[in-house]
Amino acid sequence: MPRKQYFLVLAFLAIFGLSSFYIRLDQKGIYRLQNIDHWIHSSIKNKSPNDCKENLDWLRSYQLSYPLKYASRIVYTTPSLNASRSSLTYIDSPLFSGFSTVDIEKSTNFTDKNCLPPLEIEVAHQGSSRMNASNMIFGLQTTMTRLRDTVKHLARWLPHTDATLYAIVIENEETRADDFEMAKLQDIFHDLNMKVTLMHPVRPEDSFAQRYFSLISVMYQARDENTQWISCIDDDTFFPSLFNLQAMLAKYDTNEPQYVGSLSEDWWAVKNYGLMAFGGAGVFLSLPMAKIVYDNRESCGNNLRTTAGDITVMDCIYRFSSIKLTNIPTLHQVDMHGDLSGFYESGREILSLHHWKEGSASGYKLEMDKMHLVADICDSCFLQRWKFSHNMVLSNGFSISNYPESYITTSRNPKSNRFGSNEINLDDIEYTWNDEINVLHSLAPTREKLSTSSKISYRLLDSILVNDFNETSVHQIYFLKGEEKSDGKREMDTILVLKWHRGKPTRQPINDVPAV
Repeated sequence: MPRKQYFLVLAFLAIFGLSSFYIRLDQKGIYRLQNIDHWIHSSIKNKSPNDCKENLDWLRSYQLSYPLKYASRIVYTTPSLNASRSSLTYIDSPLFSGFSTVDIEKSTNFTDKNCLPPLEIEVAHQGSSRMNASNMIFGLQTTMTRLRDTVKHLARWLPHTDATLYAIVIENEETRADDFEMAKLQDIFHDLNMKVTLMHPVRPEDSFAQRYFSLISVMYQARDENTQWISCIDDDTFFPSLFNLQAMLAKYDTNEPQYVGSLSEDWWAVKNYGLMAFGGAGVFLSLPMAKIVYDNRESCGNNLRTTAGDITVMDCIYRFSSIKLTNIPTLHQVDMHGDLSGFYESGREILSLHHWKEGSASGYKLEMDKMHLVADICDSCFLQRWKFSHNMVLSNGFSISNYPESYITTSRNPKSNRFGSNEINLDDIEYTWNDEINVLHSLAPTREKLSTSSKISYRLLDSILVNDFNETSVHQIYFLKGEEKSDGKREMDTILVLKWHRGKPTRQPINDVPAV
């Protein structure tokens, strides 16, 4: 074939091939473009933010012992079509494929050979940067010292909501709070976009219970055209999701008197103190109910039968109205003591928490601001549970637990996993607290506390907000201290890291290492 004709044939074939490609691209364009993107990036996928290379220099701040066992996983959240939150979600794959041994004293650069692709999970509600809670006024009374410590915890749920909070403060029972210090602290709240007003007691001589009771009058007088609810809380009352709290309150007619709250988990407290809204869980009054209390404030506030403010509120309501408590079991006073891991690992919806600060009645200190940080990514996924293969259960923000000797069941999955000899029904709360108290009305059903060999728990050590690749993520660090051996040596400590991102990954998963 002459040379000129040869090139003409090649040119024709090239044009025909391109035309054929674009015809098929027009027919199934999205599918083709996805494949092309995959082909292009398959050669450079280790350059992706999803790769399995890490610099572990950040571990130095935790003063850990090396070498240690390490695993990490990226998690992407997407909104579920089902608005309700499940107590336990089953994922038929491992959370981690194995541990690696790391020693940052030798090198901080780490390539995870056990790395799995990013995990995609659905969550009930991802939340938003701003919500409207202008229909709510909160009130608390405390000392200046405790309120300073409460700033970071209120900052987890109050900013950018248009809800207001009034805080009656004292220095101590003998000393009035300093005006200058009050103004400085109030400015801190305002700088964090919280509508908080600090004030002295209504009457200088008011007792603890009277200061608490007077909050209702303060809030009622501060109402505006948007106000529907006023709420008395303690300085360690914590609302994991104001969105879910609002959704619960929206079920009730605010044109009628409403007295909403929760009984104590301890039946002894209920029997001795009454069928009332226990203060730490939150006391919620509709405006018509608040008006009844306000109109009778002199009689109720000057004739106290106890030193407890929440009892005084109950007494006033029951004395001057026919309204009874609407009990909301998902609001929690947390009147248990000791190890509360069974409660926090229950997977049940929690609208309020109490008694988690250092020095609280439960004696169980938690860093709630760190635990709750993951809510920046997925709002109501805080303390939600996911069960993975090999009996690994994530209680989000609290622990990752492994049940090596058991098989796990729930009412919906009675025969879900027959690995192991002992049955564990995760619908039941593990009875880990110290008290032998009657919780039949509140926390039941329960099950016995497990031994450390039957349940291996990696507890939350820290949470970090990370800004990288033009997005915000939350890195959770879970920790298990190595056990002492009979020969005096100790097993290696373990660090597990979950890196939470909002939305689906923008690239294909970059590591296809099979689970083991």
